[in-house]
Amino acid sequence: MLTPPIPVVLPLLMAALLAALHRMPRPLAFLLSILTTITVGAVAIALLNYSREEPLIVYWFGGWSPRQGSAPGIGFAIDTAGAMLVLLTSVLATASLIFSSRYFDTVGTLYHSLLLIFVAAMNGFALTGDLFNLFVFFELMSVAAYALCGYKSEEPGPLQGALNFAVTNTVGAFLALTGIALLYSRTGALNMAQIGRALGDRADTLVVVAFALIACGFSVKAAIVPFHFWLADAHAVAPAPVCALFSGVMVELGLYAIVRVYWTIFSGALATHEAEVRTLLATFGGLTAVTGALMCYAQRHLKRLLAFSTISHMGILLLGVALLTPQALAGVELYVVGHAFVKAAMFLAAGILLHRTATLDEIELARRPRRLWVPAALLVAGAAGLAGAPTFGTFWGEMMIGGAAHGLRNEWIEGITFAASAATAGALFRFAARAFFGWGPARDPGSKIEELPDTQTGHRHTPAAMWVPAVGLMVAGLVAGLAPRLTGAALSSAIHLEDRAGNASRVLDHMAPYPPAVGDQPLMAGDVARGAGCLAAALLVAWLTLKSRAIFPAGRLRPAVRWLRDLHSGIIPDYVTWVMVGTAAFGAAAVLWLRG
Repeated sequence: MLTPPIPVVLPLLMAALLAALHRMPRPLAFLLSILTTITVGAVAIALLNYSREEPLIVYWFGGWSPRQGSAPGIGFAIDTAGAMLVLLTSVLATASLIFSSRYFDTVGTLYHSLLLIFVAAMNGFALTGDLFNLFVFFELMSVAAYALCGYKSEEPGPLQGALNFAVTNTVGAFLALTGIALLYSRTGALNMAQIGRALGDRADTLVVVAFALIACGFSVKAAIVPFHFWLADAHAVAPAPVCALFSGVMVELGLYAIVRVYWTIFSGALATHEAEVRTLLATFGGLTAVTGALMCYAQRHLKRLLAFSTISHMGILLLGVALLTPQALAGVELYVVGHAFVKAAMFLAAGILLHRTATLDEIELARRPRRLWVPAALLVAGAAGLAGAPTFGTFWGEMMIGGAAHGLRNEWIEGITFAASAATAGALFRFAARAFFGWGPARDPGSKIEELPDTQTGHRHTPAAMWVPAVGLMVAGLVAGLAPRLTGAALSSAIHLEDRAGNASRVLDHMAPYPPAVGDQPLMAGDVARGAGCLAAALLVAWLTLKSRAIFPAGRLRPAVRWLRDLHSGIIPDYVTWVMVGTAAFGAAAVLWLRG
């Protein structure tokens, strides 16, 4: 089977071709880039279709397959979740490229090359079965992302945001690499399945430290508090189509790496400490969800608001992962898909606003007489999606995560998920109500951020190449919950992903002992009521904040929001310090709770 390498090889080859022929006409460069991402999407669909019969597709480069349980070569281990992430990446990249064709006044082939390298790295990150190559693709993805973030290099803001991004993520990469080195010193292997089998069912201090370092390293990419500081600064200055990929799929890949590494490598060694692992991950997940939600109300710049909502929803996803059950992990998979479509569409809507008005400031937009119905509709629909309204993919994700939390008697996770979803959606409803309809007093909910547009301003119309991809992504997020056998397919994927022994047998012994497929989860009236209730709560929060001249109607929360806003200083040493603080806290808790 020769198709597995295509999602990585094809974009890299096209990126090299575009860089070599950098003088080619701009429309031709866009056409070749779009055809490349479409082809990658078709390959991902083929892999998904094939995974229905073989849930873990193993491909060995150069034919270096395992012998006697030892893997000397480099391979891809493609599960359903990984193939879905490749498809998601290709869809968002295609939409971003189409949007970019009219978004930029001037753009060179370097932009297309960087975007294709970024796509190839994300695909390799999702598909590899080798721990060191996971780090290699992490670095390649990061380097391309830094350059894309600072693409408007003539302005100081993008360079500062890209530098924050680069320094903090490089620290995260060193943390992950150190953890990988510890595992290699213990097992002499780099294949994830082989490492997991070699560790067995007991965790000593070295194994626990390796787990903590790898988890913290990938938490930087996943924007988990307190490793998250780079994300809002990067999103505020990166081009809107690039932000769609950052929030839509890149940060989710950081969380996928944690899931993949835990269940393939550490789940056996840490099996007797499952309750402690759950508490540790849930603590960081809850802190992330609450912090991101609170920070949404200190923003008047749309892209920063969307960035902090991404942080909050990454906390929700980590809460789902922390439950350590197939049902919760299936909910995380569905939530990732729904969130990706909705958030990418809203970032493209922000790009349309910048294209038409040259500002993303809530107060300045409220003072303008024009009504921009397409971005307004996209933001309102996106806010409903983030609230987990029925039929959105996020609705099914929250349903399964909430059901798993209820089954484990962790109702507080349900409460945080509900509150964070309602709060982030309420902040977006507030922005849309004030910016597009002029509702509420013209107060200042945060500091103003200037952002120069990527195109000439004063456009009276939005090109179809810009609004069609945005609307298409939002519609995809809306109808994602209507796919047949949705919850059953996600649950089957989660069971296979958590089957450490079965995956090792498939990778190392050429066997496939997989459990049977499962049926759909039943939809209860209470689930629909919960989704509708979260939407109603978001509208209520938006109404209360519009009526009040304070950031929050409840005065006790104002100092907390101001304190959090002051922490996001934009100073790189501060951000690195917080990465170290988070690593020390996570590592200390892990060593105290999980060893032995």
